[in-house]
Amino acid sequence: MARGEGEPSAKRAKVDEAKDEEEVVCFRLPPELWQKIVDEYLHQNDLLAFAMTCRFFRDTTTDLRKKVGRTTLNAYRLDDLRKSGKVASHTLGWFQWVCDTFKVLPRFTGGNLINYAALQGSVEILRWLMEDKGWELNWHTGWFAGMSGSVEVLEYLLERGYEFDRNVCRGAAKGGRLEALKFLRGLDPPCPWDEWTCIRAAEGGHLEVLKWVRSQDPPCPWVAAMRGHLDVLKWMRAQEPPCPWSASTCSLAARIGQLEALKWLRAQNPPCPWSRSACRLEAWKHQHVIDWIDQQEDESDVSDIDSDESYNSDSYDIGY
Repeated sequence: MARGEGEPSAKRAKVDEAKDEEEVVCFRLPPELWQKIVDEYLHQNDLLAFAMTCRFFRDTTTDLRKKVGRTTLNAYRLDDLRKSGKVASHTLGWFQWVCDTFKVLPRFTGGNLINYAALQGSVEILRWLMEDKGWELNWHTGWFAGMSGSVEVLEYLLERGYEFDRNVCRGAAKGGRLEALKFLRGLDPPCPWDEWTCIRAAEGGHLEVLKWVRSQDPPCPWVAAMRGHLDVLKWMRAQEPPCPWSASTCSLAARIGQLEALKWLRAQNPPCPWSRSACRLEAWKHQHVIDWIDQQEDESDVSDIDSDESYNSDSYDIGY
């Protein structure tokens, strides 16, 4: 063995040289190969950690940057990813890692993590975020807690002095969380609700929730049959008196591509009023709905949907 080869300094030099060679090979991989690695071999639960390893991993592909942007700390997007089956529920350790890693990034706030913990239904994580990290509940936390359906989380929020408003019942209705709704309405005084509780239950297709809220004394108010699944729409219109409908009912069915619901609405006697032009405009993502609208010969048409006070297109995009 040549002199010096066995010395620690020589070994370190060889290790460094090998690492440099690996990095050169790594950087020379074509973008399409990196795309394949990210899409097929990287578990979605590890995407954030992968992106934070170094700038090269974060910036190597446009698609990776888009994925990281979509899946960072938005409570809805994190929950969509969790419910897709691609990741398990995030643990306390994951939240601790995010807090340590992302606190140096711009626009990082604890509010999204608070809301995501509420949405996961984890009192343990909520307690750590609030008591150890010092982060506070926010106006949206009640909505996410209602969506989770966790009575334990709702009780914890009450213990922390969180004031429940109508958003909590709306969130529970949106998530189809009947037991949470019963708990909320059983409080003294009951958690408030409004017509949006019915709307959120209907748009989620939660007929049993809708039946329960309407069976209470007094029943939860409703103002219009909007965005419901077909079976929900049929039930709403079969009540005495029936839930009101308007041109916005058809427009919103067209907007989310519910052609069968739109057909049913227009086949009633008398048919649900509609604005042909508004429906066509709202259905721009759904060519099959546009094709059906164009085939209709019915001359009845609400000329000005803006006069329909129950319709606010933008309001149906918000989560709460």
